[in-house]
Amino acid sequence: MAERDAEVLQCTDGRLSLRLLGSACEGCVGGCGGRCSLFAGNDGVVELEVPSDAVHPPGQRLRLAMDDGALRRAAWRGYGRVLLGLLAGAAAGQALGRALDFHADALSLAGLVLGTFLAARFSKPRLPGPLLTPAGADETRENTTES
Repeated sequence: MAERDAEVLQCTDGRLSLRLLGSACEGCVGGCGGRCSLFAGNDGVVELEVPSDAVHPPGQRLRLAMDDGALRRAAWRGYGRVLLGLLAGAAAGQALGRALDFHADALSLAGLVLGTFLAARFSKPRLPGPLLTPAGADETRENTTES
């Protein structure tokens, strides 16, 4: 599980703004900017949905924890299904072209493009919500909603 500390900027109306601290996840020597920076914008600020009754004062340090399995599932939904759509579309176009004896290569290309766009359209990934804990504590974790 990847973990990274963050500082609360504000918490209003079920929205939590956090600034990521440090340049790498805990245990990550290289600071790849991958897993723990998944939610951050260019300015290093993370916006999360939290329960409306959550109280996080500005300046509070929290720890974001990302489940590796959930990230792999999100990657499969985002990339794997699109790849399958690409291959299935190309195969369907090729089969249709051969069955109709009509420009199999052109129909393969059309099927490839159509299959890719359809798969991308219907497999929009939902990013897993990170778990929040006070930094430096192993208290009960608070789930955020998926964004």
